[in-house]
Amino acid sequence: MALSTIVLVNQITNLSDARYCAGMGVEMLGFKLQQNQPQYITPESFKEIAGWISGVKLVGEVQELPTQEVEELLLQYKVDMLQLNSLYLIEELDELPLPIILRVLIDKDTVEENLSGLLELYHHHVEYFLIDSEDFNSIDETNYKFIRDLAKKYPIILGFGLNKENTREALDKIHPAGIALKGGEEIRPGFKNFDDLEEIFEQLED
Repeated sequence: MALSTIVLVNQITNLSDARYCAGMGVEMLGFKLQQNQPQYITPESFKEIAGWISGVKLVGEVQELPTQEVEELLLQYKVDMLQLNSLYLIEELDELPLPIILRVLIDKDTVEENLSGLLELYHHHVEYFLIDSEDFNSIDETNYKFIRDLAKKYPIILGFGLNKENTREALDKIHPAGIALKGGEEIRPGFKNFDDLEEIFEQLED
């Protein structure tokens, strides 16, 4: 199945999600590599999942971890890209050996000019900016314009507010480089409900 945009599915914790997403044409799968973080995946589980899938890029998610510790994790997790869920110094980014996805949070107090300045400063050092929010559950007209202006200049992955009703509209209005979704827990080993993901994937059929 071909999708009409790049799709990153984060917080993969089980083989069911990984195989389903790979089969649907998802380009990138994200795994949390830090212990004591929600959805953390052990090196053993990661290796088992990675052995069952092909044709997708594996992304390691980390947050506020010194670059030396990130590099140590990369000895255990053979990922293709890194997703940094907090802001790092540019010099630190350049020390890391893999392409970077930098997660940037927005909220009601975000000033577009300030955010644009941040993206301008970092865009030569990262592959994508994952624009996400812990405050907004949906995308309104203000957000459409705000993010569309950013997407004209920078490689944006849209990571919030998407559902089966608005995904196609968001792509048509914003024209991001891609979108980000989230995996979920299995009902029991080998059994998973994919309804939410499937409804969005239907909007992305090329």
